Amino acid sequence: GSYEVEPIELAGAYATFAGGGTFEMPRLVRAIRGPDEKELELPILPPSMRVLDEAESYLITNMMTSVIDHGTAQRAKSLGRPVAGKTGTSNEAKDTWFAGFSTDVVAVVWIGFDDSKPLGSGETGATTALPAWIEVMKAIHEKRPVTDFPKPTGLVSAQIDAHTGKLAYPDDPDTMDVLFLTGTEPTEISPVMAPDAGTFDPADSAAD
Repeated sequence: GSYEVEPIELAGAYATFAGGGTFEMPRLVRAIRGPDEKELELPILPPSMRVLDEAESYLITNMMTSVIDHGTAQRAKSLGRPVAGKTGTSNEAKDTWFAGFSTDVVAVVWIGFDDSKPLGSGETGATTALPAWIEVMKAIHEKRPVTDFPKPTGLVSAQIDAHTGKLAYPDDPDTMDVLFLTGTEPTEISPVMAPDAGTFDPADSAAD
């Protein structure tokens, strides 16, 4: 895309998904001590705000785990734990990104030049930013237990025809399990599709 954003802003947004829909202002300085070793008082941050329902937040997290499972960030499977995230490449490859999180840590990697010079043909978030993100997360999680994202109530899984996005018909050969907010799952059964039909993308459905 063309919209400019700072890594700290993006980390704050992804921390909202990781936090179950609760947004908190980032804190850059955790403590200041004076010459006498007394800790000085820091400005009070605004209280956290709920900006997404837990189920909505989990649904977005679930979509971003698919980026690792079978999307542009499959290299992150090497971490051996549940993670969610998204690659990003700005216009003319002036910026490449990977932003993502586990149940413990949110991390954002940006690669680019200060003068917005393009990185070069073929550079993408998956090829430049993702490898650095993986190394950072690998070091951070070295002694942490493997944990999965807690699934809240208010969600339902449905078996969907991969070509239409409608409910799979009996003996449908090409299906996928897709998560929906309860009450938003499709109710219409797909007609039998030709073998060369296009493939349904649940992320496109959610955007609509």
